[in-house]
Amino acid sequence: MTENNNTKDPDTGLKEEEMIAVEDSWSMLYRKEHRKESGVKLFVRLFALYSSAIETFPQFRGSSLEEVGKHPKNPAHAMSVMYALASYVDNLEDAELLVELVKKTSISHIERGVGSREFKWVTEIVPDWLDETLEDECTALMKSSWVKLLNVLVAVMSGEEQNTKA
Repeated sequence: MTENNNTKDPDTGLKEEEMIAVEDSWSMLYRKEHRKESGVKLFVRLFALYSSAIETFPQFRGSSLEEVGKHPKNPAHAMSVMYALASYVDNLEDAELLVELVKKTSISHIERGVGSREFKWVTEIVPDWLDETLEDECTALMKSSWVKLLNVLVAVMSGEEQNTKA
């Protein structure tokens, strides 16, 4: 860690206080009794803001936001995303492993036509998702730290998109 800018990891650019903010917020978001609900809220928010995201899911194509919200596969996919996010949070201090986990997610999504543009959508909805889900416990540092982390994920995915085109 450097004293001048408190940067914990030169690869991610996340400062120690930002990693702690992500971890603290995640401990609330990922509580067993709220995990599924938190994930579903993320997807409902995504689909509400970006209705075209619904079409990237074969099981939801042609469905309304209300129908997707009630679809039994929505919570299942939301939980998959929550597990992936958990692996990212668990490895914030191991940038090499974090990048490899994101690459694995990226490759599986790119194969299905979902790329960095759609991942960027998630970055854009996360601050409001955090506000909605964590309410008074949400801080500005938590929101900005999540956006910073997710922008790293988008950058990794963008690199994977370039690799698949080469």
